[in-house]
Amino acid sequence: MFWEKIESQYKVAAAHQFLLHFNVGDLQHDENFGYMPSLDFMMEQLNVLGCRLVIGYNATRGFKWPRVGEWIATQKILGLIPKEQGPPEETEDRKRINSQLQLNKLHEDPFYKSDPLPTKDLANKMNDLLKQDRVRIGLVIDHLEQIAPNDPMLDVGAQNNQQYFFHQLQNWATDLEIRRKKHMIILLTQNTYDIHPHFLVNQEIPIIEVPFPDYDARLKFIEHLNKIPQEITHQDSPDQKVQVQLNLGNARERQTLARDTAGLNLFGIHDLVRHAASVKQKVEGPLLANYRRQSVKVFSHGIIEINEPLTNPRQHWSSHITRVIEDVAEGLKENDMRRVPRGILMLGPTGNGNIFAARMLAGQTDMAFVQLRYASQVSEVTININDSGVGYERNLNSAINFIRGLSPVVVFMDEVERASPHTGMQQGGDHGFPVLLTNAISDASLQGQVIWVGTSSRPDLMPPIFRRPEIFSHKLVLLPPMRESRAGILQFFCRRHTQEQMNFQEIARDGKLRGVSIGDLMQIAQRSHNIAKRKKRNTFVEEDLREAVSDYMPDHSAEMQMFMSLLALQEANSRAMIPDRLPRPYQEFVADNRIDKTKINNRLMELSKELGLSA
Repeated sequence: MFWEKIESQYKVAAAHQFLLHFNVGDLQHDENFGYMPSLDFMMEQLNVLGCRLVIGYNATRGFKWPRVGEWIATQKILGLIPKEQGPPEETEDRKRINSQLQLNKLHEDPFYKSDPLPTKDLANKMNDLLKQDRVRIGLVIDHLEQIAPNDPMLDVGAQNNQQYFFHQLQNWATDLEIRRKKHMIILLTQNTYDIHPHFLVNQEIPIIEVPFPDYDARLKFIEHLNKIPQEITHQDSPDQKVQVQLNLGNARERQTLARDTAGLNLFGIHDLVRHAASVKQKVEGPLLANYRRQSVKVFSHGIIEINEPLTNPRQHWSSHITRVIEDVAEGLKENDMRRVPRGILMLGPTGNGNIFAARMLAGQTDMAFVQLRYASQVSEVTININDSGVGYERNLNSAINFIRGLSPVVVFMDEVERASPHTGMQQGGDHGFPVLLTNAISDASLQGQVIWVGTSSRPDLMPPIFRRPEIFSHKLVLLPPMRESRAGILQFFCRRHTQEQMNFQEIARDGKLRGVSIGDLMQIAQRSHNIAKRKKRNTFVEEDLREAVSDYMPDHSAEMQMFMSLLALQEANSRAMIPDRLPRPYQEFVADNRIDKTKINNRLMELSKELGLSA
């Protein structure tokens, strides 16, 4: 647990000032008080560590005096404890917070009633408090970004109030007198990108991540909520409150709910189950999936989209894809990290099942699945591009923390060559790729916890980071399906829209389908349905399907399809990671276990001239 890291460093006098970030606004569990908001939880933990004057500070609200009665009232409002429950008994091991204060009402000192703004006068008074010998102080500063924002002007110019307070905070971290007196200072911020970088490089300030709850923590919270009567808004009368007992199913159903709420913090789970109770629905299916998807999307400002893994795929996969996925799954199961890549790069023309293969990987490895979007794909960012991508970088920082907290997870990055040019750039040649994401992909400590899956139809344009062998050791080639596969895929996409027996094998031989992608076949099936609807029929027949095939025009010419396919084969570093059988146009480039990259390169230069792509 994150607090154990703080406690261990504090007790050996390794540090007395700590920076906590990420999930700092969630609920935390205290053995004495139960579930409580993080700020109250941290103030109580300071009390447990022996701080006899514990206070909180926020530049907007000023000082917060911890009162157990207010904690209990908040817990009752949130339905975290029964209505009739009172405060826990004080024991020798757990004294009531601030109850042992014998300092002539030190807490009523004028500084406590000062203007909440971080002025020079207030900083000096707080400094005097930390220098006194009468009592051990525990101070929690919430929303650090209000006092020490990520603003370079704090380092230059005249010493105004905010600058003085900013420097005072840094000085406290290195003040050995404060450490000797065992005072403790906790700094809180949700996103480290929002605070001044001096706090991120100060070796005297350990940076501790407050993670999202893992499976065990979610299950424990769900079991707790299942026992507490909840006061919720009446569905038909918004002004009326009714008390209900949550029904979160039997033990096995609650375990399933704990697994399916990965990506939600405890407050999110709390809101979800209470909402389900108010609309008289079970927490499952679309209700759960939609809430989880929207919660993650809002949290990441659209940078992350969560999707469900494929646990029992019915798609027609090539055997080489299945082999690779099974090998990775076995490696994880046996904890053999040599068989588990840090990343997999899927190469080939677009629309050939990349995302389904990535979801299948997540399903077979029992991992969560998220899709990462670039700045150019996030509307909230592209509307305001004057910040040179700073808005995207800020949200990306939170998104990467979320990915770490969600692990084990498969992170899908589609068309990596489209990484936004408006983000911060990686020095040394990785132009167009966010520095934060580069660092995360390069983090070897995440191997086995995060599998990065990138796709590219134009690897000649992708950021250089994807060429580092230690990052994307697996290069999996997905090509357009051959005729036999096209028939099965077309039948798969048509199965819900027709009851007629069709000769899919004959239809798949149509010359217009040569080289089409899986995505093209899905569109053809959809258009067959539309044709039937125009003819006032609910299901389509073979005539409609043939009409859709005849009418269809793929996005790319046959030459461009071949260009992208040969680019993929040129990047391949394993015969086992390309299809066992290749379409006829590509067979001349692969013989037995050898890929003739010289011949591929020559053909690519010819195609490049034909397509007008050469310089």
